[in-house]
Amino acid sequence: MDAWQVALVIATLPLLIHGAIRRETAVLVLALGVGYWFAFALNDYFDAPFDQLDEPKAQRNFFVQQPLSGWLVAVFSLGFLILVAAAFAPFGVRGWLLWLISCFVAWAYSAPPLRLKMRPGLDLLTHALFVQTFPYVVCMVLIRASWGLLDWVLLAILFLASLTAQLEQQARDFDVDVQAGGTFTTWLGQGRVVRGLRWITAVCLLIALVFVLAGTIPWFLLPFGLIGLPALLHRFWRTPETPRSERLVLLSTTAGFLYTGVIFCYFLLS
Repeated sequence: MDAWQVALVIATLPLLIHGAIRRETAVLVLALGVGYWFAFALNDYFDAPFDQLDEPKAQRNFFVQQPLSGWLVAVFSLGFLILVAAAFAPFGVRGWLLWLISCFVAWAYSAPPLRLKMRPGLDLLTHALFVQTFPYVVCMVLIRASWGLLDWVLLAILFLASLTAQLEQQARDFDVDVQAGGTFTTWLGQGRVVRGLRWITAVCLLIALVFVLAGTIPWFLLPFGLIGLPALLHRFWRTPETPRSERLVLLSTTAGFLYTGVIFCYFLLS
């Protein structure tokens, strides 16, 4: 749930910042949200053989609890992606190209033989480039907006936020990932990754603070930072063995999602 909420919120930001709220862009944002839901569901499907090794993860994985045949998943995936393509089609060649990139990354990240999530280095790079930054870039490219300082600042924050989210998840799933084939964290070590996670989080917070004080980040974006702050600060005081609070993350993303709806209506009616 937090995956599609975050993607939808991020995709909405360029529309608000650059005044590009219209029917086709609203449909695009919705498609990106459900597209990320699909990508994370696909990830769960290919993770099922490994998640069943860990009871908490097995309970959260639908495909462990309800195994589905490969042909059924393939037919649903094809139909779903064709439906999502309809939201990209109005944007012409750029739309189709970004749709193809989205489909490829969703498959390559989770599915064999590439399964980038289990290739140290590529796992972090793919997550950092495509989980939280990609929705912003897609909307910027398709609305043909001019990149300003604010856009680059937000992109840097999103890149670091996505990177640290992956490190945090890998630290949590360390034992399962060792059996599943390994990740950047299993290669470098859990303790080092947790320390690096805290340093990168501090850099991310510092960038946000500097540009808030400089007035680059507008007032309506400030609540997003306040909403996500408790989950980020929790990284500093919990022990390396303690996993992140899933409830806190879900509450944060849901609050951000609801706030996005409020400001979207505000800008739409203004």
